[in-house]
Amino acid sequence: MNKNIYLMLSVLFMVFVGFQCAQPASAVKIVDHGTHYFWLDNSKMKMVWKTYQYDNDFLKTKALIYYKYNNKGKYHLAWHEVITIAKVTKSTVKIRDWTDSDFVPPTTVDYKKTKLTAAQYYWRIYRSKMLY
Repeated sequence: MNKNIYLMLSVLFMVFVGFQCAQPASAVKIVDHGTHYFWLDNSKMKMVWKTYQYDNDFLKTKALIYYKYNNKGKYHLAWHEVITIAKVTKSTVKIRDWTDSDFVPPTTVDYKKTKLTAAQYYWRIYRSKMLY
């Protein structure tokens, strides 16, 4: 009987510790979303994106890029893109851009010197560049 009590208490303790270490799901929130239209060669393009903020030091943008050839017909999915901006040191943010496009390298990683948090960098600098 004592073995069962100790086993049950240790399992409950491990579950409690696990809940304390886990980040709550409500910590992730959508901070930006939208649709942007642009031209690329003969194709009308549409980018639809959502930006998720995990905390001030990490953001993730998921984008879908569609094309409409010669401005006729429906939009067709061209590629996906996932961009993460993370504060890695006091003075550096890391920008990782993954895509499944055939036109550009699949993943690029860039480091920018800045004192801004990842969230500040997104709003003040990166977002306007993303929307060219």
